[in-house]
Amino acid sequence: MADFGNEGLADLYRRPGSVSSAYVDVTQDAQNPRRTSSLRQRTLREALTAAGAPEIDTSTIIELIEEPPGRGGPMGRLMVVRQGVVEVNEVLSGEPLGELLVSYGPVPGLVPLLIHRPRDLSYVVAEAGRDGGEVTLHRLSRSQPVARVRVEGDTEFLTKVGSEDDFLANGRYQHHTEEVWKRNEGQIAAAIDEVVRDSKAELLVLTGDVRARQLLVDQLAPASREVLHVVPTNTRPAGATQEELEADLNRHVAAILAQDEHDALERLGAGLGSGLSEIDFAAVVRALQQSQVDVLLLAPDRMTEETLIALDREPWLAATSDDALGAGELGSVAAADALIRAAILTDARVMVVSPGELPAETSAAALLRWSTLPAPAEAPTAAEAELAELPSRGDAVTFPRRRASSGTPSSKADRLER
Repeated sequence: MADFGNEGLADLYRRPGSVSSAYVDVTQDAQNPRRTSSLRQRTLREALTAAGAPEIDTSTIIELIEEPPGRGGPMGRLMVVRQGVVEVNEVLSGEPLGELLVSYGPVPGLVPLLIHRPRDLSYVVAEAGRDGGEVTLHRLSRSQPVARVRVEGDTEFLTKVGSEDDFLANGRYQHHTEEVWKRNEGQIAAAIDEVVRDSKAELLVLTGDVRARQLLVDQLAPASREVLHVVPTNTRPAGATQEELEADLNRHVAAILAQDEHDALERLGAGLGSGLSEIDFAAVVRALQQSQVDVLLLAPDRMTEETLIALDREPWLAATSDDALGAGELGSVAAADALIRAAILTDARVMVVSPGELPAETSAAALLRWSTLPAPAEAPTAAEAELAELPSRGDAVTFPRRRASSGTPSSKADRLER
């Protein structure tokens, strides 16, 4: 299972050898799919050849784009291939970033991946029924579920009955059935609470039977309720559609990511006066070289012509060979790719933003782990201030003259006169 969190991407960046990267719009053409496929293959082959990709990589990528995506709607496919070995093959749902983006060199082009999946957000989808349910843990950085828990509840007396001749007996039966439902939902709630707690999930989406959802919500822990969103649809029956669930899920995930970006931009502005953020390109590069960056914000559209040198070890990137600090040079690569690689290898978070979100003419900005300004001098304590006022050795000291008491000589001259 592919892992596109920082750890998985760092492993990808550390692999030796040049790599072919291709991001292709693979949205299905319902009117003439065969013609679209033929044109796509020809255009892709020409672009990869022009970029310098070897034939073994080109052929592999062309085979990959013909794989059925398994879903509908607009989408792109990102592929990273090294000497014919597939290292990334991801269908990225959402409006494609362009018809075609290709590169060949020592650093893979992962900008599309970071736009579609900005960070490693964990979320839980729970489907509740009166007879049990299913709890699934997802991570935005992974294409498949991380874990799945199935809860099999008690099915005895599961269905309530209509009126019978024995009204009293029927009432007891109805009450017992309700207790069975409640007990089943309690088991699902316990499973949800455990998954949410252990994964630190930021979103819990609940769907399923109406009454089951009501009984389940009442039994959730406060931490699970804080991130809960209920989707008013039942996805458990066979043949039930997932469209409403997926749309609601995508909407809530997008809201979380939008808030992340807003908070980062607020922090960027606040940190400019305290040395905790940088908006100068050269300063951002230096901060990455020193592992000082906590969050890297990029506007790739503003650095289309910029390049940097990728290095085989720390400091991972350099503007010139003089800045390599003895590290081996892998080659000159697109600045965005070099910056992202250095950020991932120093465990920084990367956020790709639109150019209008950053200050004018800023293509890269950074939120820093520590300030670039010198630490202010600490104010002296009361004891230190008192000691500072005392005279030091060698200073002239004047003692106050003692006043003579009545009838007592006050000086040698007075005694002589007597």
